[in-house]
Amino acid sequence: MTTKNIAANLITETAQAALAGCNSLRSIHDTAKKLITGKQLGLDFDPKRQNAFEMPTALLVCNVEEAIRSEFDQDAIRGFADSYKAGEPVEPLGVVAENGKLRVVTGFTRHAGLMLAIAEGADIKRVWVSQVEGGRAVEIVRQCVSNQQVPVSPLDLAEAYRELIDDHKFTVAGVAAAVHRKVSHVRKMLALVNVAPEVKEMVEKGQASVSTALAADKQCKANGEDTVVHMQEQLAKAQRNGSAKITAKSVGAPSALYGRKDLDVAAPVLVQLADQLEKALPFMATPESVKVELTLSGADLNLQDLAKALANIRAAVKSAQSGTEPAANVG
Repeated sequence: MTTKNIAANLITETAQAALAGCNSLRSIHDTAKKLITGKQLGLDFDPKRQNAFEMPTALLVCNVEEAIRSEFDQDAIRGFADSYKAGEPVEPLGVVAENGKLRVVTGFTRHAGLMLAIAEGADIKRVWVSQVEGGRAVEIVRQCVSNQQVPVSPLDLAEAYRELIDDHKFTVAGVAAAVHRKVSHVRKMLALVNVAPEVKEMVEKGQASVSTALAADKQCKANGEDTVVHMQEQLAKAQRNGSAKITAKSVGAPSALYGRKDLDVAAPVLVQLADQLEKALPFMATPESVKVELTLSGADLNLQDLAKALANIRAAVKSAQSGTEPAANVG
């Protein structure tokens, strides 16, 4: 005898009545499973459980050398300790079961917070953990994308990506897919691996962004210059200007002195000038000087805007010719 299939979204009156008496996730889970077996509930209502277990803290073992981060945020550890003490929800630790022990492989900051709470007298006998399967590569990926983790520093993230590629045969696209980031992000982090240690230290200390460090390194290598010397000079300049970080503003990097508006305003006059020059130049001759006359009417254009636009363009040209930093944009 063939059992008739039921609709995935089926929920009978019997099921509604049974679920109405459930007041915990456990009871909803168990009741729904029975109702689905009894054809009173469709598969749309099939509850799923994560692979999480509440296990004795005494079984936990942790080797911080397996963490991708080189330093731990003490404020974050303090925060997790307080959360554990208060009985607040904390994301489960990722563990691997080995020889009767639970080796922590994700959530190292959370584990440090748990240990701090216990050291300060909290009576925490059990903690929620989830099983991580798939080996070291999966452990690294999980550390990179863990939902409740303290943000990993750019350098630690770069080294984690490098390990996935060098030791676990990931492609750049594979890393991007695994950590749910763009390929360009992964390439950017990987490029950071190859900059000089002194430049990495600046990034680590927050004295330069990843983008600033990589752009400077690329430019210096193209020009045959020393990236470290250049970055140290830029940092010194930023510090003289009262900033602790290299930015375009702090080092006085030139911004665009003229924009599309300046070109739009100046273009008609420049075209008129070109026409006058063409008329004034003798055919097939190269005179030493030519006199041209321009008649500009305020009725046809805003002479004040024109003066500003031409001043901005002139300043940019002079700056490029002299190699000095230009003055601020006019207007």
